[in-house]
Amino acid sequence: MTLPGLAVAPGVAIGRVRFCDDPLVWGSGRGASEEVLALPALWWPPTEALPAGARAVVLHGTPGGPGGPPGIPAVGEIDRDVLREGEAIEVDGSRGTISIPGVEEVPVVTAFLERDDGAVLLLERSHQVGSFPGQWAGVSGFLEDPNPLDQIYREIREETGLEPTDLRLASVGTPALARDGRRIFVVYPFRFRAERTDVRLDWEHTRAEWVAPSEIRRRTTVPKLDRVWESVAPPLRPKG
Repeated sequence: MTLPGLAVAPGVAIGRVRFCDDPLVWGSGRGASEEVLALPALWWPPTEALPAGARAVVLHGTPGGPGGPPGIPAVGEIDRDVLREGEAIEVDGSRGTISIPGVEEVPVVTAFLERDDGAVLLLERSHQVGSFPGQWAGVSGFLEDPNPLDQIYREIREETGLEPTDLRLASVGTPALARDGRRIFVVYPFRFRAERTDVRLDWEHTRAEWVAPSEIRRRTTVPKLDRVWESVAPPLRPKG
């Protein structure tokens, strides 16, 4: 799977991911070679020489500017959660992409239905579904239609019994990435205001609850559900 990022320093290199969480310890200390250093963007460009084994750099976030040591490709704006320590990846600093061999891209849609009081609908996935049984989610499904909005309307109808006429589209979020083993889910997020709240569940779910959005972080949910919500959440109202 190839993921887009931000071109920071040109070149192409292959190496194994090394997460660096200490600004004073960038190498693995194992004498390893051909490492791809995964660093916070705030650390870039470096003020000292990189470890001898460094072949490329992946940055979490946006660096202050391009450049870096000669011959070291670098790509920014990559979510570190999609990487795994020690796995081989290709970094293309000229195109601003990284590639993870053997990882499948799985596009999905997710919708949050919102009541007038701000509560959102969470659904508990049944043990008949093939992924994440027993975990809480929004309305979701695999993206099979070329238009994600058309797909999510179908999922809402199947999973809640609500029709498009019962809904008002409130926001569309930037696709989020969620890693699960050898799959990366590309989640297309939506938020709808629900004119009706009497939902009818199908076999995919066992329970439905209207909860405050803050409850999302407290529950065992499908991967990155909190981040998906943040991408479509209404702006916070100033106090006072």
